[in-house]
Amino acid sequence: MIGSATLTSCFKDEPLNAECDIEQAYIHLDDPLEIFFQKSDTLINVLSTAEDINFVVRKSTDLTSLAPQFRLTPGATIYPDNGSEQDFSNGPIEYTVTSEDKQYRRTYRINFMSSKDIMEYNFDHFFLNQTPAPANKYYVWSDKDSEGNLLNNWANGNPGFRFAKGSATPEEYPTVPANEQGHETCVKLTTSDTGDFGRKMKMPIAAGNLFLGEFDVSKALVANPAGVKGVLATRFGVPVSSQPISFSGFYKYKRGNVFTDKNGAEQNKQDFGSIYAVFYDNHDAEGKPFVLHGDDVLSSDQIISIANLGKIDETPEWTAFNINFTIQPGKAIDPVKLANRGYNLAIVSSSSIDGAIFEGAIGSTLWIDNYSIKCANAE
Repeated sequence: MIGSATLTSCFKDEPLNAECDIEQAYIHLDDPLEIFFQKSDTLINVLSTAEDINFVVRKSTDLTSLAPQFRLTPGATIYPDNGSEQDFSNGPIEYTVTSEDKQYRRTYRINFMSSKDIMEYNFDHFFLNQTPAPANKYYVWSDKDSEGNLLNNWANGNPGFRFAKGSATPEEYPTVPANEQGHETCVKLTTSDTGDFGRKMKMPIAAGNLFLGEFDVSKALVANPAGVKGVLATRFGVPVSSQPISFSGFYKYKRGNVFTDKNGAEQNKQDFGSIYAVFYDNHDAEGKPFVLHGDDVLSSDQIISIANLGKIDETPEWTAFNINFTIQPGKAIDPVKLANRGYNLAIVSSSSIDGAIFEGAIGSTLWIDNYSIKCANAE
């Protein structure tokens, strides 16, 4: 009896949970394909940094009575009620999650939107992340659809850099907006020193990067099966229903002076920038959702075609590029799968070509602007 009473007292003394996150958003339907393109589209694993949760549905979908459900952090509550029917025909609806201890709240915007491929990227829409903390602010980018909804289609490694340099100002992060003559809203990517924390973790540099997809900060310090940390945090690509045939844009590049490896040791090597686009199958042979990461973005068997600018050398002036997608050997495009958004498009830019394995030169800088994808079925 004494042991039982002690155990009960221990449970009673546990503090209430202060977390107030949506971990998953999903919707249950008897026939998911009536409104979704893929059955897997009914479930969204929500990143800890997310503020908007967008379900992409067919244009014919009736949005007036949909009942999204949510998996929350333990003890948290949500309003409007979890699983309650809502009218999304007028755009996003705000949901507020309250922590178990009632001390913290977080607001999400939930939206159901029809799909339309965005293939022109001018990088005009950027803003600071919406963390409630006065510090830890960094820049993020997003395109908008025709109705002004944020697509949250671009990601970068700034959330991971926060671990190493939490005191950094937004302008000191590796990926920042820049104002250049003729390119007033371009993006500047700079390979940066991660300080003592990065050297301890054998992640001594952070390449500036920007890519279509997501950055999962919870995987920033997690190693892949080969022992390489961080590569699983980058989730490359967004679903599209058009076949890309060429990739164009503008860039300039200046390399840093001293190239180092993952141990921070100087190497007799030069740094290069990289810009490429990858078109790939977003479900594996078993029909499970598939996404490319930093360790297989150019090597996976899921890849259908690639447009790669190769090693970017010193390029002091703004330079235009236009490169074709090359179909990989033995690959073909399934038109039915394409119409149902069964392929992803990834666009990746980095100030250090080997930045994914934390090798490069501090100070290497790549400026990018006005990207465009030309598609086979474009008018």
